[in-house]
Amino acid sequence: MLGADLPTAKGQSQVEWPLVGSVVKSSGWSLPKARSEGPPFITKSQIVTVLEQAGVLLELDGANRFRVIAYQNASRALASLEEDLLVVVSEGRITEVKGIGKGLGALITEAVLEGSWGGLSSLYERVPSGLMEIVGIPGLGPKRARTLYEEIGVDSVESLKAACEMGHIAPLSGFGDKSQQKYLEGIELLRRYQGRSRMDVGLLYGQALEERISAIPGVTRAELAGSARRRRETIGDLDIVVGAESGNHDSVIEAILAFPGIAEVKGHGESKI
Repeated sequence: MLGADLPTAKGQSQVEWPLVGSVVKSSGWSLPKARSEGPPFITKSQIVTVLEQAGVLLELDGANRFRVIAYQNASRALASLEEDLLVVVSEGRITEVKGIGKGLGALITEAVLEGSWGGLSSLYERVPSGLMEIVGIPGLGPKRARTLYEEIGVDSVESLKAACEMGHIAPLSGFGDKSQQKYLEGIELLRRYQGRSRMDVGLLYGQALEERISAIPGVTRAELAGSARRRRETIGDLDIVVGAESGNHDSVIEAILAFPGIAEVKGHGESKI
C-alpha cells in the first residue's frame, strides 16, 4: 500500500515587494508558471483567474474603467466557455467568443500556446502586494483601497490597521466611523482565517480530488485525512491518503503529478507529494 499525503496549494509563495518607505512580506498574487509539457502550457482555469486578478490590479493601478471591465468580461466569458480552449485557440477562434476582443484574445493565445504572459508581468510587479491583500477585507474594494493608498499611504494590512487605530480613516470623504470599525473587524477575521477555507468549501475540492485519484489505474483507495477528515471548522490544506496496488507506485505518482491545474510541486518522494 502507498500512503501519500497530497496537500493542495496553500496560497501563493511569499515575495518581498518594494513599498513606500518599507518592505512588507505578503502573500500577494503571482502569475502561474508554464507547464513543462504543452500546449496548453497554461490551463483555462489559470487564465480565468489571472484575467480576474488583472482586472483588480488595473483598478488599483488607476487604469481606464473600460479596460478594467474588458478584463472582467473576458474572465467571465472564458469561464463559461464549454469548448476545449486549446482547440478554440489553435483554430484562431478565440475572438469569436463573446466578451473577448483582439487584445485579450492575443494574450490568451500566447498563454495557451507559449506559456508566457506578455505585458501582464509588469502589472503584477508594479502594484504593491499589500494592496492585493487588503482588497480581501469586507467593504474595501479596489477603488477604496486606491483612495487610501493615495490619500494617507495605506499600502498593507499593517498600515491599514494602524491608520484605523489612530483614527485617520474616519475623517476621509466617503468613509466615516462605521467604515473604520468595519475594517478593523475585517482585519481580525483575515488574520484569524488567513490561509484557511471553510469546511464546506474545502470538502467540495477534497471530494472532487478523491474521485479523480480513485479513477487512476492501480489505485485501491483515496481518502481524505487531517483536518478535513476530522471536520474542523476551517481547513488549511487537504491531505489525501492514497493506496495503490503493488508495482503501481510510480505510475500512480506520475498520474497525480500530471493532473491539469497543478501550479507548482513543492516536492515529492517515494511516499509523499
